[in-house]
Amino acid sequence: MVRLPLKCLLWGCVLTAVHPEPPTACKENQYPTNSRCCNLCPPGEKLVNHCTEVTETECLPCSSSEFLATWNREKYCHQHKHCDPNLGLQVQREGTSKTDTTCVCVEGQHCINSACDSCTLHSLCIPGLGVKQMDIHWLHFTRGHCLKSVIW
Repeated sequence: MVRLPLKCLLWGCVLTAVHPEPPTACKENQYPTNSRCCNLCPPGEKLVNHCTEVTETECLPCSSSEFLATWNREKYCHQHKHCDPNLGLQVQREGTSKTDTTCVCVEGQHCINSACDSCTLHSLCIPGLGVKQMDIHWLHFTRGHCLKSVIW
């Protein structure tokens, strides 16, 4: 008689392990937590408290020097990029609570990479030669030798 309850207990454990409770399916702009769906925080706001049976998700706006660009459940906002003038950078567009600051190089310099972390001086060309190619999107010049003749 003891064998039957033990077998039932064993099969119950096996079936539970093989077929766990299905994950909670949440709607767009929601996330699962504690077997329920909570609303994500909108861009420009960070998570303070998850929702409960009686409360909605609690979010707070990012401070003036921070941002979050997407719907999220982040506890902390990201710091705006600093356009360091010592690296040849200046602000092209100030950041908002939903966007990061955009930096560009000061006149006479170009970005060293696509992230535009710092700038370097344009190469000087001998008379009659000029810039090989200019990238309008990143506002920098293609590195390399001055190959293209410039007719004034």
